[in-house]
Amino acid sequence: MTKSVEQLALTLNKEEEIYRDILNLSKRKRVAIKEQKMSELEALAAEEQGLVITLFKLEEIREKVVDLVLRENNVEFVENVTQLMQFLPQDERKLISEAKDRLLVLVKNVADENRFNSKLLEEKINLVNFNIDLLTQLSSENSKYTKNAVDDQVERKNIFDVRV
Repeated sequence: MTKSVEQLALTLNKEEEIYRDILNLSKRKRVAIKEQKMSELEALAAEEQGLVITLFKLEEIREKVVDLVLRENNVEFVENVTQLMQFLPQDERKLISEAKDRLLVLVKNVADENRFNSKLLEEKINLVNFNIDLLTQLSSENSKYTKNAVDDQVERKNIFDVRV
């Protein structure tokens, strides 16, 4: 097995490890969203951002390793790792294929988790906006001020007395 193919497999495995960490963070973000722990959510997002930066660096390394593998196999251009595997011996092809397949499954899982978290976050934001609108509407209906900024005595309705 050539050293460049081993490096490619190592790079794919490292990307898999980072995506696994991102998936775990996404699951923790789901809990933070459900429990409305915004400071925890911010911390998790910052941690996730660091992992994404690492992924960009690994992507650059992978591109360089792929170029090396291409040169070693006298291939000018491939669009993706799947095309590259066609030019590799069977044992190398199997190694790269397994690493690529594991990585693709994780990327799909991360994307699914992020879509779910986005919908959950959107629902929470809509609920907060609804509550704010409801409270400001009640507040503006029940408070009238004179020039002296004194609250005129207006019949106050309890939030539970208002029909939604």
